[in-house]
Amino acid sequence: MALEVDPDFTPRNVAKYAVTFVIKSKVVKAVKVAADDYTRFESDDTVVKVSANIIGWGVSAKLKPYTDKVVDKTADFVVARREKKDQQKDQKEAPSEQ
Repeated sequence: MALEVDPDFTPRNVAKYAVTFVIKSKVVKAVKVAADDYTRFESDDTVVKVSANIIGWGVSAKLKPYTDKVVDKTADFVVARREKKDQQKDQKEAPSEQ
């Protein structure tokens, strides 16, 4: 039995997921600190935990089109640089083969 790999499981999609997760976690932390500093609730109260996660999820969902575009641009840049480097490497190796 061969291991089937999800076609959506690409480095680019993983990077998009990671960026979304980082944004969510940063927002959750900021909301907990704000709730702890400016309300009567503590950061470990259930209402703060739930609301912070909902706010973090919402913010990361709203920013997803922009973060996806940034990840795509960065990935395209990296791919172009690698191709350019490989072409230069091939050009250096080609004269030595003669």
